[in-house]
Amino acid sequence: MKTKYDGLIFDMDGVLVDVSQSYLEAIRQTAGYFLKRNVLMSEVNKIKNKLGANNNDWDATYALINNPAIAYDAVKSYFQILYLGNSKNIGLVDNEKLLISKQKLQRLKDKYKKLGIATGRPKKEAKYMIEKNRLKGIFDCIVDMDDVKKNKPYPDQLFLVIKKLNLKQTIYIGDASCDVVAAKAAGIPSIYVGNLNIGTIRFTSSLQVIQYLL
Repeated sequence: MKTKYDGLIFDMDGVLVDVSQSYLEAIRQTAGYFLKRNVLMSEVNKIKNKLGANNNDWDATYALINNPAIAYDAVKSYFQILYLGNSKNIGLVDNEKLLISKQKLQRLKDKYKKLGIATGRPKKEAKYMIEKNRLKGIFDCIVDMDDVKKNKPYPDQLFLVIKKLNLKQTIYIGDASCDVVAAKAAGIPSIYVGNLNIGTIRFTSSLQVIQYLL
């Protein structure tokens, strides 16, 4: 028998939005630029899936490069140009597409009443995704990396969403090990989307999650 939740909390990247050709590609290309070789997406996924790893893609990129002689700020700057674009190039951000349709999200909203997001994105990039896909009004609360001092795998973002939405019985849906760790630290169950054997409940796709929740 399914638990009756009074609200749901979602991670953004990899759950609501396909970032395989944006954030993950920015990690791959940035690491390749500094390492001066072709970096495989399997290398990117290995870093991202490392149990307890931080959800910050700049940190993941820097860890993949693994060279203290290279400045962190230089890596971050190159990454942001690739992701956001500049006057010469279109950003990889424009490759992002919703993994869950607005219609299905509205059905979740109608059923559970309160929907929140806890994401590792900076505020500007989280806001852009919501506005681009016209999701304002569906999500009642969005907590990003700029809203807390400690990001995932620490539970601070989840605690803040729970407090703002006054949730008594909720679950966190994420696609990374740090999402599962954060949920456990916050004392709530998790739905893990991916191929690792982690999480309270596991599915391999966001569509399976929606079928389960509806």
